[in-house]
Amino acid sequence: MSTPAVLGDVAGALLQGEVGKARHMTLTILQAPDIYTENVVSRKYRFIWTANPKAASRSILAALLDVDPDAEIVRGVSIIGMFARYPETKSYYRFAFVRHPFDRAISYHTRLHRSHEGYDRRILSWVEDSNRIRFARFYGLSETRNFDDYCEWVNTPYGSDEYADYHFVSQHLIIRANHVRPPDFVGRFENLRADLDRVAANVGLPAPALPMLNTMAGWQATPEALQEARSRMSAQLTERNKALLRKRYAEDFRLGGYS
Repeated sequence: MSTPAVLGDVAGALLQGEVGKARHMTLTILQAPDIYTENVVSRKYRFIWTANPKAASRSILAALLDVDPDAEIVRGVSIIGMFARYPETKSYYRFAFVRHPFDRAISYHTRLHRSHEGYDRRILSWVEDSNRIRFARFYGLSETRNFDDYCEWVNTPYGSDEYADYHFVSQHLIIRANHVRPPDFVGRFENLRADLDRVAANVGLPAPALPMLNTMAGWQATPEALQEARSRMSAQLTERNKALLRKRYAEDFRLGGYS
């Protein structure tokens, strides 16, 4: 449990008269693990897709709504809440996608600090405000100016799953919630096109087009720009960073079959 360690930090900060620091720590431990994501429910094709942030979720959402415009987006609930709200969907084919924890961590840290050049002006202010809110909520996150710092931070109590934002919470908590049946299929971001086609074949869905949205290279990207961005970001993966991420996301490595 991370809370006792954080409470000790809060007490220490107060004893030293660092009230602002203690308040920021307290704000973090008031958070609950954020597993309340989006679910797309298609009654026509009888499927549920559970969104996993930073695993092509914007692209998959656009693709599914393109082939079934009547599909319903259910936001702000866990899969447990989803089944409670619509019990008839428990028998639907459910799928989700995971992403290699190394790349997912790079993607999130890049989003926090990257230039927003190329973003649609209609969403730019939302992206910037979202980042400010995240920095305000999590003690120590704003100090992670490089990826080394970030990998250290997610292994501290403040970056643990006890309080985590859905962008850095362990993926298995979103996808494989306790007390519900596991997904029928868990695809991999790294095999997105083929795995999405496999889902489509299983539910009788027309093969969906797959736009490249909200990527490392900006809101919309060409394959070339995205590959260049991935190569540049992958250079941050030192052996120490890999070890830290393997420790933090051990269950996600097992879920996705990653090495």
